[in-house]
Amino acid sequence: MKQGIFLTILLTLISNIGFSQISYKSPLIIEKYQTENGEKLRFKSEILNENKEIYIGLPEKFSDSIEHPLIVILEGEVLFESFAPITRLMAQLDEIPECILVGIPFYDKHLDYAPKIISHPESGNADKILKFYRFELFPILDSLYNCNDERIIWAHSALGGLFCTYLLLGPDSQFTGILSSSPNLRWMHEYIEKDNVFTEVSKKGKLFYYLTFGSNEGENYMGEMYQKVQEFKEILQNEAPDNLLWKYQLNENNNHFTNAIETYIDGLILYFENMR
Repeated sequence: MKQGIFLTILLTLISNIGFSQISYKSPLIIEKYQTENGEKLRFKSEILNENKEIYIGLPEKFSDSIEHPLIVILEGEVLFESFAPITRLMAQLDEIPECILVGIPFYDKHLDYAPKIISHPESGNADKILKFYRFELFPILDSLYNCNDERIIWAHSALGGLFCTYLLLGPDSQFTGILSSSPNLRWMHEYIEKDNVFTEVSKKGKLFYYLTFGSNEGENYMGEMYQKVQEFKEILQNEAPDNLLWKYQLNENNNHFTNAIETYIDGLILYFENMR
């Protein structure tokens, strides 16, 4: 890793752009390192009360005078080094516009992304993560990289799938695109099966949602996990509001891992085709 530099952002700057309800004790110190595929940021989150490490993939011709869409991928500690070159290549081939990629690590804190689930009393931290995004992470990224108001998130499988489903059905409206590959929805029945499931969605602006599964996911996934995805697809078909642009795709011959990559690529192309 190349030598890092230190940036200081006065947190009053963040407060001045609409987030005055958050009080900060001191200026925010950000460590920024150059990496093979972009940059890495390290800073202390007041909201989460922990040190955060964020991976940043910049466009080939990045300029902070140009606004760029923001793509967030979860499990960044594993997937960022693969997804950053893919994102850059897609832009070079004019499949998508140039975007800024943000890789957010899970490490051993997967349940931080779970909404409140009755059968799992240790769950329920998703709203705190969303508060961190809204009041700390996104203002920091906006100040450093000049992002536009398009924010797309991709997450895969178990708790990433829960988080994406909660983003879709809950009140949060920070994202304009949600890409969810092979989600585990078995714990989400209290959200998916309730009456008027899309009440919060209908209050949001134009939103894109892409839901996929691979036909060769394996027996651990093709049972109840696949059945729940099919049930949710039917709910979408019957009840989705007009402001929700959505697509379901069963990707033939894809296993649990190849479906993640195909969903990311196809989902981004579909997002920009449908939302622009």
